[in-house]
This record gives sequence, structure tokens and C-alpha cells, in this order.
Amino acid sequence: MIKKIAQRVRFLKRINFFQFLHLNYFCKSIIRTDQSKLIPYKNSVIDIASGARIYIGGGDIEIGCDLLRKSKAETRLRLRESAIWSIYGGCKISYGSTVEILKDAVFDCKYFTMNSNSTVIVAEKIIFGKDVMIGRNVVVYDSDHHQIIDEQGKIANRPAPVVIGDHVWLATNVLVLKGVTIGEGSVVGANSTVNKRVGSHMIFSSEHRSHIKENGGKWDRMSPSVER
Repeated sequence: MIKKIAQRVRFLKRINFFQFLHLNYFCKSIIRTDQSKLIPYKNSVIDIASGARIYIGGGDIEIGCDLLRKSKAETRLRLRESAIWSIYGGCKISYGSTVEILKDAVFDCKYFTMNSNSTVIVAEKIIFGKDVMIGRNVVVYDSDHHQIIDEQGKIANRPAPVVIGDHVWLATNVLVLKGVTIGEGSVVGANSTVNKRVGSHMIFSSEHRSHIKENGGKWDRMSPSVER
């Protein structure tokens, strides 16, 4: 009993308590389908515009977790007008990261983790499968965010959906661009730019094309220093 109370006290010290109460019990923009909650840790900045909705089920959304003691690093979540974030299974978004869903856009995902200083910006639609692992300083875009006009005066670079399959690992400094699909079980190596389809169960590196491997084995979240 005392241990549970101590754990609860430590938890409350790490979160923005009044924001937690508002988001989970008074905010009409958040629809919880079960007992799952949106947990805003210290220095989380959450901005939900009129008509935007977050649908939560199957696990907690943790915003700004793993914040270093005494750090002031912000974690930012922003939904523009009529944006939708639908998530089942929860997620952990580490300190310093940004998730922004633009007007009328949809972010549809299952459980994922996002390490510090990474960014996801949804202009049209981005889909994450189950158990996506995002490393540090990763950027995922489904748009160029500024127009390029062709000789006929038409927009030449419209947004295109991004689909990241189940159990995909995006390593440090990966950039995923619009229109990309990454198949289940794949690993995208550090410093890679992904601007075309990556198949399932592949190890992909845009820096070392000789290191693109099909059926590249399995990966898990354990450290390679841990012996099996």
C-alpha cells in the first residue's frame, strides 16, 4: 500500500496535474473509448484547435516522457482546425519532440514510441502500424509544406499519404518524405532519406545502397549488449 502511494506521488510530481485533469475529464476534443488517458508530463505544450479530435483507446498517450531532471525542454502537440488523431494502443513521445496535425488532416496509428527531438507533421494523412519505433531526430512529413507551381500554373507537389507498417524501426536522423510506404518489420538505417517505397522485412540505408537487404532478419527493442 505504501509503495503504491509513493509511486502515485512520484507520478504526480512528473506530470502537469491540472492539464491532466482538464484533458481527460473536461476537454470535449478528447474522446476516450476506455480508461486510457492522455498524460502530459512537465513542459508539455498541447494546443487543440476548434473542431479537432483525439480518439484514445487501448493504452495511454504519454507526452514529454523521460524528461531529464531540471530540464526545461518542451514537448509539443498541436492539432489545427478539424484535425483528427486516432490512436489505439497508446504511445510514448519523449521530451523535445513535436507532433503537429494540420487542418483537416488525419494521423491514424497504433502503439509507437518516439525518441527525443523527433518531428511528425501531418498535412493530409499519416498511418503508423503497431509497434513503430522512432529514434532521435527523426522527421516524418507527408507534404513539402510549400507550393511549387508548374508552367501551367498548377501545383506540382501536392501532399501524399505516408504509411509505416507494423514493427518498423526508424533509426537516428531518418527523414521520411511524402508518398512513402515502409513495409512491416523493416529497419531504416541512421541518416537515411526515404523518398520511395521500402518493402517488408528489409534493412534499408540510403547512405550505403549496398546495405539494402531483403529478409534482413528480425529486430527487437533489447540492447545488443544484452545476451540472450
